[in-house]
Amino acid sequence: MRMLRRLIIVILTAIPLAAYGQADISIQISLNRDTIGIGEQAVLTATITGTVQNLPKPDLPNLTAFNVYSQGTSTNISIINGKMTSSQSYQYVLQPIKPGSFPIKPVTLVYNNQRFVSNELTLTVVGSSGVSTPKNLQQQATPTASDNRDIFLTAEVDKRTAFVNEQITLTIKFYTAVQLYSQPEYNAPQTTDFWANALEGQKSYYQLINGRRYNVIEISTALFPTRPGSLQIGSAMVTAMVAVKRQPRANDPFAMFDDMFTQGEQRSVRSSPLTVKVVPLPLEGKPSTYTGTVGDYTIESQPDKLNVDVNQPVTVQYKISGTGNIKTVAEPDIAETMDFRIYRASSNEKITNIGGVVGGTKIFEETYIPKRAGKLEIPPVKLDFFNPRAKKYKSIASNPITIEVRPIAEGGTEAPMVAVPGLVIEQNAKDIRYIKTDPGNLGTPRPLVLLTPIYLLVNGLPVVLLAALYINRKRRERLTTDIGYARSRAAKKIARRHLSSARKRARVNQAAAFYAELRRALFSYVADKKNISVHGLTGDQLLDILKEAGIDEKFLAMAKDLFRRADFAQYAPGTIDQGKIDESLRAAEELLVKLEEVRFA
Repeated sequence: MRMLRRLIIVILTAIPLAAYGQADISIQISLNRDTIGIGEQAVLTATITGTVQNLPKPDLPNLTAFNVYSQGTSTNISIINGKMTSSQSYQYVLQPIKPGSFPIKPVTLVYNNQRFVSNELTLTVVGSSGVSTPKNLQQQATPTASDNRDIFLTAEVDKRTAFVNEQITLTIKFYTAVQLYSQPEYNAPQTTDFWANALEGQKSYYQLINGRRYNVIEISTALFPTRPGSLQIGSAMVTAMVAVKRQPRANDPFAMFDDMFTQGEQRSVRSSPLTVKVVPLPLEGKPSTYTGTVGDYTIESQPDKLNVDVNQPVTVQYKISGTGNIKTVAEPDIAETMDFRIYRASSNEKITNIGGVVGGTKIFEETYIPKRAGKLEIPPVKLDFFNPRAKKYKSIASNPITIEVRPIAEGGTEAPMVAVPGLVIEQNAKDIRYIKTDPGNLGTPRPLVLLTPIYLLVNGLPVVLLAALYINRKRRERLTTDIGYARSRAAKKIARRHLSSARKRARVNQAAAFYAELRRALFSYVADKKNISVHGLTGDQLLDILKEAGIDEKFLAMAKDLFRRADFAQYAPGTIDQGKIDESLRAAEELLVKLEEVRFA
């Protein structure tokens, strides 16, 4: 009986542990075409989805009927309701060796000693290139000057004229009519005067141009111009290893086999630069409260409660949704009221793109603390934006909210103030200090001769000087040989120089230049401390570095808010008042002081 009880305990203990060890991973494979001809290609995509961050690479089945080439990978990470899901896609080019109907066996993956298996597919290969190109692809415009090139690159935009902060979609197309021996290396065009947002995924299809069949890879990017004028989009570049047939050799008995072999040749192709005309937003109909938001939006308000006591907080969530550059949507202008104390709680945003149109949701939370009892109204929050399609300004507002505030019960004590983010309680005084009753020994002891200041100074000074010279020499040697150490030592000085420049910009209310210097100060400091390149470092990457370094949530939120204001200043610098500039300067100085306490690994 005792043995049976122990066995039951072991089984019951193992069940939750086994459930915990089960990784939530799934694999799905797909083909862009289920029928191809000899000389054509199909793209096999293996997509691994799970709640693990570092998903392993899958194992392909035996594909003896095809030549298989890796075409690259893509990663997508999403967080929904606090749960993170990671998706990794692997693409493989399949070139058939012979005709027939071939099963694509399941792709497998092993993670934590667990084996995961995908679905199974079938690919049919016909004897010749008899698969017709879809009509919609045949009707696409044929690129100019591309009659017989093996690979080339094109760039196009959906509009040549746009308003400031209106979306322009840039499409880069990479055409290849020959086999590639390596994954193409893509260098995006320079878009200095634009805010760039990559659109999800890339398209791959075939197109017939002057009787020659090309595989086309299409990459799209949403660009939002930051200023009016004639703005240039630079050239994109792709570098790839291209298959090239060997030249036939005369008088060589083995020349008959040359057609069976190819060799790789590295080639680079560029697209032509583009120019777009960006016009300023019109002055006609512009509201006096307009802050630079462009797009088409709606606004909703939702309180967390409708009945509270005096001095008890009500948190109202303002949700702004729509299409446009959601990052530049300004904070709503909260009107002051005699009935409430108002505090900013938090803000967050989610960027989406549907059908190639960028949009999303931005949520602001405000905390209202009622000062008196009764039926109190939280007034509507107004949002002004310019709709580029309608070419006019529009003002919308949230619904007013009525709060029932109960008075403090008679004879009771006043309701306590509830802690609100941003509210700091300072200590103003302490209790009476302890008074010593015994003064101790008031006599002055005579020091030993060896411990007198003069003796120590005369005999110890040469040793101290030699040690200082040695340390200084070693430090100088390290500064000249250790780049990481030199950058780390100079980080504070460089950041302070940028802060000093920002102060000068603040005095003359140059918002865009001011926030650019603040951004440089923080980015250069962290990059120098980590000994990484500041070029290409994004705000999200910098926040991840600060999280790894153990920075408090308060300072992470402060850094995120500074980056958001810096981004907004690119689009509407004239709408930022001096008060916010001074506040941002103080926050940056406080954040830099905090960063100086951190040890970056």
